[in-house]
Amino acid sequence: MQSVDGDTAQVPPQIAEELGTSCLPYATEVEFVDGRFRFQHIIAGGAQVVEVSSQPTVITVAKYDYPLYASFAAARRANRGALIQWGADDVKPTSMGAAGSKTRVIRVFPPAKTRRRCRQLQSVRELAEVLGACLAGEGDRGQGSEVRGQGSEPEAVSARYLLPARRASWFDRPFESTDQECAAFNELAAALAGLGVTVPAQLASEEKMAQAREKLRNVEGLSVSPEVITERLVGLAQRETAYHGEVWVMAEHAGGEINALTFELAGKARELADSLEAPMGLVLVGGEVRSLAPQLIAAGADKVYLIEHPLLTEFDPISYRKAVAKLFTAHQPQIFLFGATPQGRVLAPMVAYRVGCGLTADCTELTLRDVSRNGQLAVMMQTRPALGGNIMATISSRNPSCQMATARASVMRRRPADPDRRGEIVEFAVELSKADLSLKIIERLSSVGPKIDFACDVIVGGGKGLSHREGFARLLNDLIASLSARFKVKSGKGASRAAVEQGFVEWAFQAGQTGTAVAPRFTWRWGSRGRFST
Repeated sequence: MQSVDGDTAQVPPQIAEELGTSCLPYATEVEFVDGRFRFQHIIAGGAQVVEVSSQPTVITVAKYDYPLYASFAAARRANRGALIQWGADDVKPTSMGAAGSKTRVIRVFPPAKTRRRCRQLQSVRELAEVLGACLAGEGDRGQGSEVRGQGSEPEAVSARYLLPARRASWFDRPFESTDQECAAFNELAAALAGLGVTVPAQLASEEKMAQAREKLRNVEGLSVSPEVITERLVGLAQRETAYHGEVWVMAEHAGGEINALTFELAGKARELADSLEAPMGLVLVGGEVRSLAPQLIAAGADKVYLIEHPLLTEFDPISYRKAVAKLFTAHQPQIFLFGATPQGRVLAPMVAYRVGCGLTADCTELTLRDVSRNGQLAVMMQTRPALGGNIMATISSRNPSCQMATARASVMRRRPADPDRRGEIVEFAVELSKADLSLKIIERLSSVGPKIDFACDVIVGGGKGLSHREGFARLLNDLIASLSARFKVKSGKGASRAAVEQGFVEWAFQAGQTGTAVAPRFTWRWGSRGRFST
């Protein structure tokens, strides 16, 4: 199955869970050796050559070097082929479509508009002057550079979320999803205050609710209909948050080091946990990884859940899923965050499917909001790009006890480490055997393809308009070298999705809504439409 971005990445692992088989993610090459298939696939920091331990296996393909367009002869053969068609009666699914989904779309909206203004330049010298001024911090960000941020925050306030008990009034609802909803609840709260109703206890029974509803119908100037009054009274009577438990992050590590995205997610999880007044934990899984726990505590963790086992030394989807799912079942967190990495994009869907939770992939923003109309407080809103980045969608979990999401790199803020911070290491034992391993590792490769570093001052990106691979490489490489030498800044290469699909450059260079989110001081695009997600 092709699965290279967040739109589809969680589907194959969950299909594997449904079928009760293993999943090999991000395959790039395959060969037949001694009667068995060997696959090279991408992992964090490099690649592995592996054999699958059991068949069938769901395989996701990260790179496909064959032409995107079928030949005439192949098209004729395909036209004569018979298609196997399956319907609901053949599959006999337990749930399908929107009714069976464990998440729901709250809002769909366009990406934030850039503040850039067109400026006509007459010469290369003038271009160099503008670029130099921008990199020196003297230019107008509205004229020369990309505007950072996904711009996904709709109308609502951006202040830190407060539980109702911490607000000026129990009936304050400043964290609804839109300004319109906030205003409507404020109007109702003011009317209730005029009637002497100020706390949920005064709406705690059907009788009290009916009395308040009847009095509100007689309030002059109230713009809310009787049906909506009933719905909102139920929301105002709510005292408990929709979810309970701790806030977790899945820690990733390689070569004895924790990756940067784990620390970024720890910063966001600390923020969410503080708002919810709940403990924050990091889940650390591996062979011998106890020595990494102090770094996670310094990053904000109250608890580090430590799972050590010799069979967990290397990441294997099945063994890791078994360990993490058992830990989840034992402790039941209310939020569980994973990195949108080769590991996270296969592990998170498998864990979510195993424990019956919804999952939102490739999030760029996570916020807490109230959905008082539904009687829900402190729900995590998960915003992500959709349809190739042409729109943004805000999604929430539906019904299950936990809210799960994967999040992209470079969109959450890392907190400064506090080496004096104290936390608890919670050991969790799991029983594993070799039967729990789905992959046999033949070879470990330190890297596959070019090493990508998007932590740059300037990113020069190319698109489909550069016409061919040679021109793409020559123009961008020369420009990057010149910028680095002239302005003494770190410069890097990026690409649009169209350029990657045309084979101009490896997919790892894809930057934007469908690739890696980046945050340079300046971006320079050649032969492409749109802009990077910064």
